[in-house]
Amino acid sequence: MGCSLKPPSTAKFAVKCSENPVGILRTCKNCKTQFDPALNHPLACRFHTAHFGGETKRKFESVYSGGTMNTPNSGQVFQYWHCCGSEDPFDPGCTSAPHSSYEEED
Repeated sequence: MGCSLKPPSTAKFAVKCSENPVGILRTCKNCKTQFDPALNHPLACRFHTAHFGGETKRKFESVYSGGTMNTPNSGQVFQYWHCCGSEDPFDPGCTSAPHSSYEEED
């Protein structure tokens, strides 16, 4: 087993240890982090399903809020994740799923 720490008998939490004694890690196709397949779970990975890029403010508002050609500062470039509209380039992701490795077959 990969863990030797035992929680006290009064503990109100569970510690799951990898049963992989070699410690083989895989790289996730979606979030690009390394993970232990034995500890993978349905919410382990956070990622975006589309790219981060820019549109003019006019285009963004016409798609998301009905903007028109008269939108103030319409030529300003607005950068966002195209899947969820988040403006934060470091947003961890709008989608959760189990990690998916390059070694797995689809």
